Amino acid sequence: MARPWDALCSITSFFSIKKVETTIQDFEIRQPIDLVYYDAFGPNSQAEMWDISIFEKIYKAMRSQGVFVTYCAKGQVRRDLKSVGFVMERLEGPPGKREMLRGRKL
Repeated sequence: MARPWDALCSITSFFSIKKVETTIQDFEIRQPIDLVYYDAFGPNSQAEMWDISIFEKIYKAMRSQGVFVTYCAKGQVRRDLKSVGFVMERLEGPPGKREMLRGRKL
């Protein structure tokens, strides 16, 4: 089901989502974040999405125990996420992906 832009949509009593039409660089984070599912194309295809300044912005906006996950398991991405403060781990990936990354803000 298509959801409208800029409208908060409740998925369950514990989970809501809001689509915003902007770039991540220009997005203003106004509420603490619990979870980021980072599904950008890889650094070779979309380098601007993998700049360390974006990871810093996300980390600063996350609550303690917040989780960041991505299918990108490149070593440089893992090191960059770790350098901004995430505790990183490699996980078995879904079908078709060997590994993925999960970071937690402690």
